[in-house]
Amino acid sequence: MTSGSEELIVHLQRAFVEVLNMEVPSPDTDLIDTGRLDSLALVELLFEVERQFKVDIALEELDIETFRSVRRIAEFIDRQQVDGTASAASS
Repeated sequence: MTSGSEELIVHLQRAFVEVLNMEVPSPDTDLIDTGRLDSLALVELLFEVERQFKVDIALEELDIETFRSVRRIAEFIDRQQVDGTASAASS
């Protein structure tokens, strides 16, 4: 992962605290299995990712695995910003 991605992870972790009032212990913490990310928090997260990182997330192509950890979210944002694609499907 590039240093830009590490910066993105830090930015995302800060967004979790500021927007969702949620501390994420590690970029690899499973947000779903640990109960940190429920359906309401996911909707708030999707909105915030679109707003802050200027990516479009096509809900009909949404793959929950993409949002399982902060690291996976950062990788998704990196792909979207590089490709300009709008799919949240896992690769």
